[in-house]
Amino acid sequence: KEAVVSTQSTGYDTNKWNEVSHEEVYNLSKLEGQLWIGILQFLMSEHCQANYQLNSNNQAAILKLRSHFHPRVLDALPALLDLQRYLEELSLVNTPSSRPPLILEQLPQFYTALENHCQGKWRDIANKHYKNLFCMSRERLKKQADKFASTYDMDVISDLISEPPKCEQCGDGAAKRCSSCATAWYCGRECQVKHWSRHKEACKVISRSLKDKTQDM
Repeated sequence: KEAVVSTQSTGYDTNKWNEVSHEEVYNLSKLEGQLWIGILQFLMSEHCQANYQLNSNNQAAILKLRSHFHPRVLDALPALLDLQRYLEELSLVNTPSSRPPLILEQLPQFYTALENHCQGKWRDIANKHYKNLFCMSRERLKKQADKFASTYDMDVISDLISEPPKCEQCGDGAAKRCSSCATAWYCGRECQVKHWSRHKEACKVISRSLKDKTQDM
């Protein structure tokens, strides 16, 4: 059997891939032409040559353009001859080696400053925190307890609840609270009596705590 040789290839133009013959593969498309003109204007401009710092890395990257010059490209854009000549001259230039990569190192400045400030004072600091946080006087403990009690007052918390309270027994809307602890809500006397066996122990603990608080005050 004779081998079938395809005479078609693909080329990218007008934002899509099209089938082209082998003879047209190296024809310069509009997109390629615009790209070559942009490279030409960038590399051949006096501003670029005066300010662009060449090193071994970007020199090698730019010289890769030489492999893309072929007769049809040069025929379509004769101005690229100047660029080709510039690349040949660039290949003879000894450029400096590239700079070492930028290294970012995280420095523990806050920790170092704190360590320097407290150098030789750690035992005194530990004793101070031990006395203030773990060995508070009875008067200070009482002030702290009063502060927590006023912050978590049940009347204040109830005002912050967005939904109306519900009965602990049946789940319906509730309008009455336990008179002893003021934490459990009920819709009526009947549900409160039914729920008392489960609420009794918690009610005693809370009521005793509230009573002790009143006596201390």
